Amino acid sequence: MSSKSGHPPVGGQAFFTSVGCMDGRVQKPVAEFGRSKFGAEYPDTITEAGLVGLLALRNPEQSLLSSLEKKINISIQRHNSRGIVVHGHEDCAASDAVSEKQHERDILKSAELIKLMFPGISVVPVFVKRKGEAWTVEEL
Repeated sequence: MSSKSGHPPVGGQAFFTSVGCMDGRVQKPVAEFGRSKFGAEYPDTITEAGLVGLLALRNPEQSLLSSLEKKINISIQRHNSRGIVVHGHEDCAASDAVSEKQHERDILKSAELIKLMFPGISVVPVFVKRKGEAWTVEEL
């Protein structure tokens, strides 16, 4: 099976794309969610501190959009990504000035932007919450 670029998937391995905050506490639960949601083992992880807040701005920086598009294209074309998880999380150091509801709106807006950039692939917005010492993923 070939990917859209004509390159075979990497060793037959299944990938999905994770787009969101760099906070290491949320990487494992997001990876587990993506594995379950898309039946894919490996996340291509694209991160930036407070990424969904940056993407939700009225006029996000063109350099950020170009970088994001390039990285997602690699994931889709070279790794045959099965879908994209767009995530934000509770207790975000870069988004601490916004309410949880605003943060969720930023996640949804970012997911819509990515859907417009990549209309042929599933994009799933999620919010990661702390439950005691554990982190759980809630689909928005």
